[in-house]
Amino acid sequence: MLMSLRFFSSAWYAVLEVLYPTFCPVCKGKLMEDESVVCSDCVASIPRTEHAILEQNGIDLLFLELIQKERRTVRYERGAAFAFYNRERGFALRTLIEQGKYGTHPDPQIFYFLGRLAAQEYIDSDMFDDIDYLVPVPLHPRRLRQRGFNQAEWICKGMSAVLHIPIDTEHLIRTRNNPHQSRSLFEKRQDNVKDIFAVRYPEEWKNKHILLVDDVITSGSTMFACMQQITPIRACRISVFALGWAHK
Repeated sequence: MLMSLRFFSSAWYAVLEVLYPTFCPVCKGKLMEDESVVCSDCVASIPRTEHAILEQNGIDLLFLELIQKERRTVRYERGAAFAFYNRERGFALRTLIEQGKYGTHPDPQIFYFLGRLAAQEYIDSDMFDDIDYLVPVPLHPRRLRQRGFNQAEWICKGMSAVLHIPIDTEHLIRTRNNPHQSRSLFEKRQDNVKDIFAVRYPEEWKNKHILLVDDVITSGSTMFACMQQITPIRACRISVFALGWAHK
């Protein structure tokens, strides 16, 4: 009976692949039976930052510089990005994220896949030690309706499936629909995100360690704006994680 079920499953997959073949969003090659969302070659080509093994990585330096520049008290613990996102080295990741958000058929499964992948590769590091909640950087409700999903939340779903850390989408909210960061001049990013976030029921984050999660860190201004709203909460610590780092 078991052999019959396996044969039927394999045969049904073969029929589906003929009728509805699936392709890698990066190289456009046909996915094999053991591949999901992205082909193995393109997964291997994603340029990792190796931030997990660095004592002080580029994300840490970015936020420490922002804290010093803005002269703000921010309870920052640690940060990392999974891979490079710039055009020179980050083609595979950039293509996946842009296809996932802006393609003809935006696909949240791309972000779930990448979230799982990043968590699996970082699970043996101390990046996620003592984290209480994965907190996706929120979209404004209007943009959420337009896209149909928040890519940061789907990254968290993939990470949570591996790490078994709960996701919190209730407390951190976006109060203003600011223009797209990617279309803003670098020097205007900080003003673009000023006071666009708020925390509901802040007392529930007392003594917690929050991991802010987003798809890409560029200037760090969006994450930094979130940190400024969270920092006043007593004994609440903040770490950050992103799939991509748009490092120049």
